[in-house]
Amino acid sequence: MRFLLTVASAVVMIGIAVPAYADDGDGADISNDKDFLAELRQVGVTYQNPDNAVAAAKSVCQLVDDGKSVGEILTELRSRNPSFQGTSAAKFTALAAAHYCPEYMSGGGLQDGAAGRS
Repeated sequence: MRFLLTVASAVVMIGIAVPAYADDGDGADISNDKDFLAELRQVGVTYQNPDNAVAAAKSVCQLVDDGKSVGEILTELRSRNPSFQGTSAAKFTALAAAHYCPEYMSGGGLQDGAAGRS
């Protein structure tokens, strides 16, 4: 229970601190990817391959679309990347949602467990 509260707190804190990004279709996605990777480094989340990190981030939105809870998403991310220790997976999830599916950061699904994007 304490771990879940820590994860939820990390998701909320990063969600508050990170501005929402929208993909306008003309190069914004590349800029968004670069911003996402820079913010990962800022919060101390490391990655070996930037393309894989971006793909994993985009998969967070699909997991929420599929009705997965925050706990299930964190478990999935950790199973794909065992180096996620402590709150790294929560930080990654929060930043991924803020950059690739920001509607979930404002109560549209990620914080309360599951939802579908319209």
